Amino acid sequence: MQSSQSRRRVLFATAAIASAALALTACASDQQAASQPGATAQAVGLDSSLYKEAVDQAKKIAGDKQLGGSIEYIGPNGGNEGAILQAVYKAFTDATGTKVNYTGTQDTNNIVQSRSQAGNPPAIADLSLGVASGYAKQGKLMDLSKVIGEDELKANYNQSLLDGASVDGKVYGVYQGFSNFMLWYNPEQYTGPKDPTSWKQITDWTDAEAAKNTPVWCIAEESGAGSGFPGAQFIEILFAKKYGPDLLKQWGDGELKWTSPEVKDAFQMFGSIAADDKKVSGGVTGSLAASIATGSNGLVAKPATCQADVWGSWVPGLIGADVKAGKNLDFYQVPASDPKYRNTEIFQTTVATAFQDNDKTRAFMKFIESTPAQALLASADHWTVSNKNVPSDTYKSTLLQRAAKTYFGDDVTLATGPNVMANAATSAAFYKGVISYLQNPGSLDSVLQTIQKAADGS
Repeated sequence: MQSSQSRRRVLFATAAIASAALALTACASDQQAASQPGATAQAVGLDSSLYKEAVDQAKKIAGDKQLGGSIEYIGPNGGNEGAILQAVYKAFTDATGTKVNYTGTQDTNNIVQSRSQAGNPPAIADLSLGVASGYAKQGKLMDLSKVIGEDELKANYNQSLLDGASVDGKVYGVYQGFSNFMLWYNPEQYTGPKDPTSWKQITDWTDAEAAKNTPVWCIAEESGAGSGFPGAQFIEILFAKKYGPDLLKQWGDGELKWTSPEVKDAFQMFGSIAADDKKVSGGVTGSLAASIATGSNGLVAKPATCQADVWGSWVPGLIGADVKAGKNLDFYQVPASDPKYRNTEIFQTTVATAFQDNDKTRAFMKFIESTPAQALLASADHWTVSNKNVPSDTYKSTLLQRAAKTYFGDDVTLATGPNVMANAATSAAFYKGVISYLQNPGSLDSVLQTIQKAADGS
């Protein structure tokens, strides 16, 4: 992938960077909107033939009518990511005459909350599953099971994903760009188990290398207010692979306490690696100071400074031009502690939700859910998409092709835990708790009690 197009802007980017990126995006989109249909798509690398198919699909959905007007859409993506989404949505505009006014901001939740309370929500908003489910329970979101149709949704998406975006059996959100979590390694440097089938194989290898004074793990936790986010994901995937999707969902929904033995065990599994100076490149102190934007670079450094990293599918984009897919960077599924949960996976994403119900928003939600629109988004080679009918060869990157094949089959359960379901206060306490635990592993009981208090609203 081109580094300028695939560099993943990680969550919790600084406000200054986000503002600059959004300003550049706005200027670019204004210039592109004045040019011929499809120009925006070409500028961000979308496939031109898929663009035409997406336009045709939007025409079909609208009954070949000009719907006109505009749709206000608020989401978290700015910069190049925002430009990619705008280019996809322009296919809808070209087909229907309805302009999609997309605004990317890291303050999406607060803006939507205040406007919803004032009775003036945006037509469409990208929200985390936990936040979106709250609005769905209040009856504020469009029932997509009715608008799109249950058969259509089931034909396009893994049932576990539909369940994750449902309240009382009604689907309220559409997934677009998608991030999975995997075990990244450098085939040229990696000395660990090939195609590992159990987490114990990984920990045994880690212990053996540590005994030789060779720390094998890349771990980076620093991200300003979001510091601890990577560790939280690491903990959650270890939990999922040992205790399964049902218990993970109970944890995410607040039914399983943070002080439970299972949650404590997942923290300790993480800490057996991340809190041990002998196992982490740069030591624990170094990992706390290392930026998540560059924390995986050691995998491909010459010489490499680490051999393994559990992190998101954005890693190739973060590392950039030094990546040689399949040569100096590749991935395994994180192996399970319990083999029956081998294909239980966590993910990070938002869902598009509709607060306003009219012909334009109904047509738009049908459009972004459709296979042609999702294939067009996939052709940007920036994210995987979760529509299982999008062919894997739509992606140019062999790593994204493999990720699509690995994580979106019918045999995979995409599970929802606290990282996508918890409210903002609980998430913040979780991330802060990861840092506190790494600074003082003996404080774990106190850390978990503090997170539980945040979850209880006390």
